[in-house]
Amino acid sequence: MFKEEYLKNIPLDFQWQKTSLQIYSLRFLSNHFKLPLPILQTDYHFLFYIREGCFINRINNQIYECEADSLIFISTGTITSLQKISNNIKGYFILIEEEMMAILFNQQDLLNIFMIDPILKLEKVDSDWMHRIGQLITTELDTAFPNIQTSSNLTNAMLNKILLLSKNHRAISRPQQIAIQFKQLVYQHFIIEKSISFYADRLTVSSNYLNRCVKMVFNKSCKEVITEVAILNSQILLADNTKSISEISFYLNYEDTSYFTRLFKNFTGTTPSEYRIKLMHDLS
Repeated sequence: MFKEEYLKNIPLDFQWQKTSLQIYSLRFLSNHFKLPLPILQTDYHFLFYIREGCFINRINNQIYECEADSLIFISTGTITSLQKISNNIKGYFILIEEEMMAILFNQQDLLNIFMIDPILKLEKVDSDWMHRIGQLITTELDTAFPNIQTSSNLTNAMLNKILLLSKNHRAISRPQQIAIQFKQLVYQHFIIEKSISFYADRLTVSSNYLNRCVKMVFNKSCKEVITEVAILNSQILLADNTKSISEISFYLNYEDTSYFTRLFKNFTGTTPSEYRIKLMHDLS
């Protein structure tokens, strides 16, 4: 579905990889994206390695510019939208399905680090290392009969290298860990649970302390984070014309549609109806 809706002019003889771990040249993909992409919620992990050029990507409600010699890691469940890619882009796009990630790597440390800042800037020597291992993974997966064990081992080495480089630059403090765990819980429970006390109880901290941690790390209050996650998910739901605004509001546990509309406008600057019209226009 993604390939049909968001990619264009793919050569008929192009061979998509069918393994749970896939790697593609960014130079190739950059010529075929229908940009900007609408916001999507990923059901896989993916990693961009940028060797040359840059691209602009929206993650949740923040815009990031990823430049040469850097990595951007986006975990499963993240709401994201690719906005722009430079013409001189070079590097790799690596897709890792959830089941494969669980086999490859104990990802929690990696997810904790990249939830605070999804971009890792690389020294030239480390960027060269990423480029070489990307070449090796590509060589293995582009064969007629790829050896998934070999490519998995190479990817595991890459992820461990990323974790090591990340820890050297970004140690996780206790308040940061609390804020990260809060956000992870919000992703799981935001439809039903919108009270701060629920999350504070789950994390065995006071509501005031939780608010301080979240404000320090994400520069938002707990309530703002919960609302942000709900509205971002509503933007995805609005792409489905078969669902009315009221149905989406009720699904997200906002029984008052006018209240949901006000929240949506405060967050996006437009009403849900206006957002849907613009989205349909951009996709046409």
